[in-house]
Amino acid sequence: MDPVKFLEELINIPSLSGEEEEVSRRLEKELKSLRFDEVSRLGNNVCGIRGSGPVKLLYDAHTDVVDPGTGWAADPFRARNDGVRITGRGACDDKGTLVSMVYGAAAADVEGITLYMLGSVREEISEGNGIREFFSKSGIRPDFSVIGEPSELKVSLGNRGRVALRIKLAGKAGHASNPSGGINAIYRAAEVIDGVRDLNESRLSSIGDSVTVTKISTPERGINIIPEVCSIWLDYRSAPGRELEEIKEFFGFIGDSDSLEVISPYYRPWEIPGGHPFVKAAEESAAESGCSSEKTFWNFCTNASYTAGELNIP
Repeated sequence: MDPVKFLEELINIPSLSGEEEEVSRRLEKELKSLRFDEVSRLGNNVCGIRGSGPVKLLYDAHTDVVDPGTGWAADPFRARNDGVRITGRGACDDKGTLVSMVYGAAAADVEGITLYMLGSVREEISEGNGIREFFSKSGIRPDFSVIGEPSELKVSLGNRGRVALRIKLAGKAGHASNPSGGINAIYRAAEVIDGVRDLNESRLSSIGDSVTVTKISTPERGINIIPEVCSIWLDYRSAPGRELEEIKEFFGFIGDSDSLEVISPYYRPWEIPGGHPFVKAAEESAAESGCSSEKTFWNFCTNASYTAGELNIP
């Protein structure tokens, strides 16, 4: 039972979102070896339980990783340990956190509490949907949750929300040899993209939100045809308190013949007050461990978009 060796083993197991079975089985084995009172696997969500007290506390860290892409100097799914740090895909996000939580939960004093140690799935592609499935099947409803994500060992008080949007711009098809004979939807899209950039810089940045164009497309037709429609995909990040209807109102500058579509669930933002007793407990724990006393806030989403954003679990 060696946390360093365990982390290296987890890194060596590719676990892209939706492909977590092997890493889940390895986690299940480790929880059993650490003598958790109960260990279960629902789908590929793995949960170890310690204690049986009235206060229910959840530790959660996700087991999936994003595709490593290209440009690695070595195999991304082969842990490298130079005696100072361990590197490899998932070493930071989120397998390092997972191992820390597993061994912390195994060593914790659980008098008066029931402690759930969850390794959840599919967080990278749908923050909250993997843990939502676990809650639905297990019936567990904790009083408090600790969501493990990279924070430079600072206590994080919340995360922004996220929603994917698509704007469809209408034009008029024509032959490319006669540009004035059609209405080029790509040119209209360029104007809207400028509007999105202006919205982000002039208004959203001052209220803690942001929006980014991430994709643009036209129908798969010949390059000699002026496109009659062009679609723009947007990634929108929202500050706590922002509602989806308010987000949609920000895009009133698009034309009446165009459309704004919501194409993903709204992963809700959340924030816990700095004076909350749970925050105070986290700060005391961080101080005892020699970690930073500085508090932070995640710009990205986490599984707490579901647990805190939807269920209001501190």
